[in-house]
Amino acid sequence: MQMILFTMNQQKYLISADSVEEVVDTMAITPVPLAPKWVKGLINLRGTVMTVIGLAELINVPSAADNKNILIMKQGEDRKGLLIEEVIEVVDINKEDIQLANAEDADYYDGVVAFSAIVANIVNVNHLIF
Repeated sequence: MQMILFTMNQQKYLISADSVEEVVDTMAITPVPLAPKWVKGLINLRGTVMTVIGLAELINVPSAADNKNILIMKQGEDRKGLLIEEVIEVVDINKEDIQLANAEDADYYDGVVAFSAIVANIVNVNHLIF
């Protein structure tokens, strides 16, 4: 399965490429008053206004000093932006290489994968943001 490898605060993470429509550079985000701390605000992407969610705040990890990319997540007709530090590459992962997939630690955690000297956590946040 194809997954997007990205960094957040010097840690590596993977997210399924099936749930990502595109990757865009960070742009001006308009804050939303009284929104939860993980809602960073709104962006206008080619005429479509969408909510941007800070992944670090959503999964309660330290946020990066500089976020360079937004993952445009899709579920049906719904679209939301996921603010991350930086996309590294798209990688192919075999399902049998995923370890600790049944951990009950968090409802966003799908396991961990080690490949080519990299250890990355697999996150699945669609059910949290849609």
